[in-house]
Amino acid sequence: MRSIVKTPHHSWRIGALPAGCRFCVRGAKTVLLVTGLCSRGCWYCPLSARKRGRDVVVANEWWVEKDADVLREAELCDSLGAGITGGDPLRRLERTVKYLRMLKRRFGGNFHIHLYTSGELATVERLKMLNKAGLDEIRFHPDFLKQDFRRSIGLENALKFGWDVGCEIPVIPGKLGETKRLIDYINKIGVAFLNLNELEISETNAASMEKRGFTPAGEISFAVKGSRETAMKLLRYCAKNTKLKVHYCTVMLKDGVQLRNRLERRARNVAKDYDVVTNEGLLYRGAIYLPKLSPSFDYGNKIKGIKGLKRIALVKKLKAKARILSNEFEIPKELIEVDERKLRILTGAWIIEEIAKEIKSLGLSPAVVEEYPTWDGLCVDMRML
Repeated sequence: MRSIVKTPHHSWRIGALPAGCRFCVRGAKTVLLVTGLCSRGCWYCPLSARKRGRDVVVANEWWVEKDADVLREAELCDSLGAGITGGDPLRRLERTVKYLRMLKRRFGGNFHIHLYTSGELATVERLKMLNKAGLDEIRFHPDFLKQDFRRSIGLENALKFGWDVGCEIPVIPGKLGETKRLIDYINKIGVAFLNLNELEISETNAASMEKRGFTPAGEISFAVKGSRETAMKLLRYCAKNTKLKVHYCTVMLKDGVQLRNRLERRARNVAKDYDVVTNEGLLYRGAIYLPKLSPSFDYGNKIKGIKGLKRIALVKKLKAKARILSNEFEIPKELIEVDERKLRILTGAWIIEEIAKEIKSLGLSPAVVEEYPTWDGLCVDMRML
């Protein structure tokens, strides 16, 4: 029986981690959703409502409008590779191939790219296109709960090419037999690795989870109770009965390791002179708002509808206020600027705290915020002064 090893990343493995996972745990992969379209409707799919079933392109948190956005996001994150996902990327094959070639051309052949697919569209011809474009690793999401799942996946087609082939599935409590049936099949045909993902609750699958009697593993956990115990049984089965490399990926790894590491990489590149980067990779900064746009956690929704001449006028007003603040309080130009996307003035938190009363006297609202260093700049904490 082979050894089951606990990793430093809150996960367990048998054999070496797949190459894609080794980059991922370092936060060194850009997650590129090429479409939210999929031919399946898996009840456990955690994809958000903004993406699920929608033909959108998103690079990490960046809602892509042009190809250059994808390259810029990878650069800002110091990415060493990309994970192409969906939906099912094979639903938009030409787009997927375009991004594959574009990323390889910009970052070189060592830029590691893996791709997820349901496999239902994985014909030899389509796979040949992906392989020729430089795909390094392909991961299949077979509908393993179905008795005839072998008919609907292109795993055996994928094994004809010189790349790493694996499967990735959620660990569902009560489905031990169905999962073992898949394991036996992929071990027999020569698949290289299996990724077992801890089943997690999201906004889009919560109702389906509740309907099937699944509950959270803890008060503040999105993991499903019983998924980890089932995973350990599957690991022991694989260690004893297969040659597969296996990785059990936990919710804690995704949220506490992979995401944090990616945030830290991006923060190093986007932090301004007035920012303080926290241990979690967040940006601690001062923000000044116009009175008609008082700060709140739904601030993004509040300003989304402000467009055209109205937005131009507000930006002009903010720039005038920033000049007054800079001149009156001798704030260096590199420590104050107008955030045109979020319609506010940014500066150092220590500056805001020192002159909060004076800022208010100008009819402005000062605050200290903690935000993700991501394209959407999600605010996780706000303190009004």
